[in-house]
Amino acid sequence: ATVRESQSSGAAVVLPIPALPGNSASLTVHTGSVRLVRVDIPARGNEDTTVAYFVNGDGSETMIKTAVLSRGRITVSVPNGATVRLRDNGKDFYDTQGHWAEDAIGFVTARELFSGTADGTFAPDAPLSRAMLMTVLARLDGADTSGGSIWYEPGRAWAMAKGISDGENPQESVTREQLAAILYRYARYKGLDVSVTGDLGRFPDASSVSPYASDAMSWAVGSGLIAGLDGALQPGGAAGRAQVAVILQRLCAGLLQMP
Repeated sequence: ATVRESQSSGAAVVLPIPALPGNSASLTVHTGSVRLVRVDIPARGNEDTTVAYFVNGDGSETMIKTAVLSRGRITVSVPNGATVRLRDNGKDFYDTQGHWAEDAIGFVTARELFSGTADGTFAPDAPLSRAMLMTVLARLDGADTSGGSIWYEPGRAWAMAKGISDGENPQESVTREQLAAILYRYARYKGLDVSVTGDLGRFPDASSVSPYASDAMSWAVGSGLIAGLDGALQPGGAAGRAQVAVILQRLCAGLLQMP
């Protein structure tokens, strides 16, 4: 597909092609531009588990974790001559079938942000550790989280280097207000607008939000990332794996898709 230079500014350019199947379809995009160009690739497939990849010169692939299939299109910022491949990378976990967060779990596992447990389950209702959250965000940012004498060392080092976490108490469960604070720092690191605010006063336990997390929680609520549980914020409550999967899907499908 070819994109004219005059089309490469402003909103994403919709490629004038038939919808690609969302499994093992490839497309080379010629933009004629020295800059990255945002394109909308018409596609069909499972919106949660269809993932886009750049095909490298040696045939290897690099997953584009923030590319999201929505309303028949998947948006990707491409350099001139890039080849994009679509694939359904859905995983099967018997303990997520019928779960309220099944779609979001499919979304994050297809992008390999989360993996299953040693026994092949996802454990959606288990608490998420601070180490795992740092690792997930490092993967979302494209960092290599393999290696290290302890499994979470690469993600922890990445989070500390980017100012997203102090790296302390990695094996403790992350609380909902800690989650908001870490996501807030991640959003700032990515250059996203964090000025939006939500009304915490509508929650009966708003006063229990720690001062350090107040701005972050207001932003997370205002951005639609975090909603109440049973009508309350529960800032000190543990954030479960399913909860975080839903929040990351919202982040990728909303904030990270902004130009």
